[in-house]
Amino acid sequence: MTDNKVKLFFNKLDYLKNSSDRIVVRSNVVKQFLGDVKHVNILDIGCGDGSLSLPLLNLSNIITFVDISDKMLEQVKRQVPEQLLSNTTFINDSFDAINDINQFDIIICVGVIAHVPVVDELFKKIATVLKSNGLLILETTPNPYPIGKLLLPYYYIRGLVLGGTPKYNKNRLKINALLSYTKSMGLQQLSSVRYSFPLPGMSHWPQSLKLRYTLFTLNNKFMSRLGTEYIMLFRKDETAK
Repeated sequence: MTDNKVKLFFNKLDYLKNSSDRIVVRSNVVKQFLGDVKHVNILDIGCGDGSLSLPLLNLSNIITFVDISDKMLEQVKRQVPEQLLSNTTFINDSFDAINDINQFDIIICVGVIAHVPVVDELFKKIATVLKSNGLLILETTPNPYPIGKLLLPYYYIRGLVLGGTPKYNKNRLKINALLSYTKSMGLQQLSSVRYSFPLPGMSHWPQSLKLRYTLFTLNNKFMSRLGTEYIMLFRKDETAK
């Protein structure tokens, strides 16, 4: 996997349209996890168009937006009110560029693990810049569809027919592996939710119907237990380094 291929993938802004249902769900989950926070320093790694963290921006909160895609950061900047620009920092680079001396009360890392070259390095950076007693919102998608590998031929053929953005192998970090990382970082899990992406063939559905389906997989107890995307809230132990 190369940073260049990741950048090309996310610079295609049709990603925002095609993923609008999961972006809405992720944004709602972040609000649910954090509530009304004030006087905090927030880091949004892989911020995309800012849908998850921009609602938290106000005169008392400071947000650092990090994304390898310049097109995504342009989307964020256009939405920041002029009076709040001084409370924002924009880093058009990978997470490696985050200065280790910075310390954050809240880190949002959603939709990132699948696209980083080395997962270990991502967790090392988070452990370094998250304050003691700080909060981390983390997401992983071990298997985007229940029938997973059976769909690989479908995606391969579709890629040959449609062409487009260069493909790369995404990280599918299992839950046990994720929890092993967080435990080593001194993180305590506070909450978690699960939901599923729309199935192949639903890509042609109207966005409103895709959103209804995704919300159903989140809110229905049975469907949620089968959910393929996990979003978790952690708190860093005060004794953790």
